[in-house]
Amino acid sequence: MKKFLLFFTLILLASSLFAQIYKWTDSNGNVHFSDRPHPGAKKIDLPPVQTYSPPPVADETPEAPSTATLAPYTRIAITQPEDQATIRNNQGSIGVLVQVEPALRAGDKLQILFDGAALGQPQTTTAFELQNINRGSHTIAAQVLDAEGNVLITSESITIFMHRPRVGMVPATRRGP
Repeated sequence: MKKFLLFFTLILLASSLFAQIYKWTDSNGNVHFSDRPHPGAKKIDLPPVQTYSPPPVADETPEAPSTATLAPYTRIAITQPEDQATIRNNQGSIGVLVQVEPALRAGDKLQILFDGAALGQPQTTTAFELQNINRGSHTIAAQVLDAEGNVLITSESITIFMHRPRVGMVPATRRGP
């Protein structure tokens, strides 16, 4: 039933494409258009319907060069914070910037190693924000992982010292008057 309705609708629409258009002016000077002839009407020839044909889509997709043919990473380093830096932050936040040469390739990701263990999920950006770091001495390193999770290169570890002067302190409450 649905196919029949679709076919019938298409036939009706197609027939309107071939209808003739007539134009006439009434006694008040109003211009009218119709698909039915009227006394004194002139037949109007319409230009062909505009159509658009998109260009053909290329079937070939360029192949990504294999990892073996790409130049290996030559350098990875943590540029911020500096080695032996003392960080004073009550919230325990540390911004980490990583520099990779050549630039990070599609499919590869960066992973932060904090005190020797992977921290968070690998990501494609070179800026990390470490949160709620406890006070004390910590090591940070970065590594590049390929799409399968294999380590391609690891940076040298840096040591930072986190100072949190107000860890666990609750703000003073105000007593009544």
